[in-house]
Amino acid sequence: MTRETRLHCISAPAAAAVVAEATRPGDTTHTVRQDGEHVVIGYHDPRFPMDVAEWAHANGHAHDAQAAEVIVNVQLGW
Repeated sequence: MTRETRLHCISAPAAAAVVAEATRPGDTTHTVRQDGEHVVIGYHDPRFPMDVAEWAHANGHAHDAQAAEVIVNVQLGW
């Protein structure tokens, strides 16, 4: 079963940058897509959305609170 979580970015261009970086061609288990200022992250391995959120924060595309929210949600299984 693939789960999804959402990362709120600082802008739509920031979300696009995250999607461009995190897209894995051919990987249908771990996916990213843009929804305005959000990145919708589909995952099977919980490390994937945590890595995406951490990268987005480290590169100025998401605030620390939004990245932390993704990490907490994944750890809690939401």
